[in-house]
Amino acid sequence: MRVLQYHTDTPQEQRAEVMQQLQDLHYDILHIHGCWQYQAWQVARMAVKRGTRLVFSPMGQLEPWVVEHGYWKEKLPKKLLYQRWIVNKAYAVIVQGKMEEECLLRLGWNPRIVIIRNPQLTNTTTPQEAARLLDDVYRKVMDSNQLEVMNEQTVYMLRQFIKAGITSDRRWIEGDLISMTQEDWRKLLCFAHQEHLTDVIKHGINILRFEAPDIDAANIPYFLPQGYEEMPSIEQSIGSSFVSEKQRLIATFRQFKKIWQRRCLTIAHLAELDKELRSYPVDEGLLCEELQERKLLKLAARLMQLMADFTGLTEGFMPMQPLNDRTTKQMRKQIENHLKI
Repeated sequence: MRVLQYHTDTPQEQRAEVMQQLQDLHYDILHIHGCWQYQAWQVARMAVKRGTRLVFSPMGQLEPWVVEHGYWKEKLPKKLLYQRWIVNKAYAVIVQGKMEEECLLRLGWNPRIVIIRNPQLTNTTTPQEAARLLDDVYRKVMDSNQLEVMNEQTVYMLRQFIKAGITSDRRWIEGDLISMTQEDWRKLLCFAHQEHLTDVIKHGINILRFEAPDIDAANIPYFLPQGYEEMPSIEQSIGSSFVSEKQRLIATFRQFKKIWQRRCLTIAHLAELDKELRSYPVDEGLLCEELQERKLLKLAARLMQLMADFTGLTEGFMPMQPLNDRTTKQMRKQIENHLKI
C-alpha cells in the first residue's frame, strides 16, 4: 500500500515535488493534514483524478472558534470553493478527540470519522498505538469498494469465478486463467463478501481448482457510502411459489425494475437471474409477448446485456436479444458505483 502524506504548511518547492510524485507514480492513498489552503485542493483534485483515495486530518482547524475567525471574508469563500469538497471526498476523516469529532458531525460534511489521539498531546496513547490505528484506517480505506481498485486481470478472474460458480462446470470458461497475488485475492474476496457473492465465487474457485488464501473477508471492516441501502435477494423479495417458470420470470423482471429505480442493482442480483435462465426452460415467445404488454421487455433485454458483461451469460440462454443502449450504460454504472464513497 503506497501512501503519500501532504501537510498544508509544506513549503512551495516541496509542494511541487508532491504534485510531480502524483503524476509520475501511483499512490493508493493521499493523506492531507490541515485546512484552508487552496494548494491542498489542487493536490487532492489531482489525486482523485488519478484514482488515489483521500484521507483527511483537519488538525483542529474545523472547530468552531477557528472557523468563526475571519468567517465572512476568508473561511466562507474557502469553504464553498474547496474545503467542503476535500472533506466530502475523503474516505475517512481522522480527528484527535471526541470534541473534534462532534464538531465534524455537526458540520455534516462526512460521516466517516475516526478518532486517533495524538501521542504528542496526550499520554493516553503511544506513538506505536497511534501508528497501528492509522495503518488500520488505511487498510479499511483500501478494503472498501474493491471493484474500483481491482486491476483488469482481477476483474477478468472475478467474472470467470462467477461463471464457473453459476454453471458448476469449467468447460463453460473461455480464455486463459490468470494467477493472482495475495493482494488480488484480498480484493476479490472482500468484494465477494460486500456484494453477497461469496458462495458463488467460492464454488467457482473450487470448480476452477484454484487455492485461495485463507482470508476472513466477513470480519474485515470497510466503509460504505452514506445512505447505502442493502436490497434482499430476488427470491427473498418475490418468493418461490409460482404456477409456471414464465410467471416467475415476469415477477423477477418486475422486481429488477424496483431495484433499478431504487439504485440498488448488484452483480448478485444478475447472478440469480443468470442461474435461473440456465436452469429452467421457458417459452421465449410467450414470455416476450407478456413482457411487452407489461412494458418490461426493454428492461429484460438490458439485463441480458449486463449478464453478458458481468456473469458471462451467452445468447443461447437469453430469451430475448440483449440491448446495449444509454439506459443499459446507466445501469452498468449503477452496478459498478453503488459501493462508491
